[in-house]
Amino acid sequence: MAIHPRALRKGAENLTDKQRDIINQLRRTRYRLWRAWELKEEFRDVYRVIDPDEARAYLKSWCTRALRSRIPSMRNLVQRIRNHFDAIIAAIELGLSNSLLEGINSKIRVIQRRGYGHSPESLSTMIYLCLSGITITLPTER
Repeated sequence: MAIHPRALRKGAENLTDKQRDIINQLRRTRYRLWRAWELKEEFRDVYRVIDPDEARAYLKSWCTRALRSRIPSMRNLVQRIRNHFDAIIAAIELGLSNSLLEGINSKIRVIQRRGYGHSPESLSTMIYLCLSGITITLPTER
């Protein structure tokens, strides 16, 4: 069976029917790989659906399940989570994430590639124009 890495990286809510079939087949044929995918999906729930007040208990429970899976990479992840547990819980409770900043950085890199060879002033002008939220509408011809 050829495994489609895209199906494993995607969130369960974004899977196509074919990718869902691949995941279901993994459960029957390569249980450990499927279990790692399932743990990844459960971990995503910490930020997506779990009430911040329940995050501490949920994350402790998730760590226990991940350790019981005996998957070495999950054990390493649990160790890292335990080393930074309080900071992770604080970030969840306060709603902190660097995703917005990462998105802005990605957009700036695209703008920079598009404007290769232009002056730094024009680059900063394009960044302000593209990321400021200002929309410019051109007049329509009559």
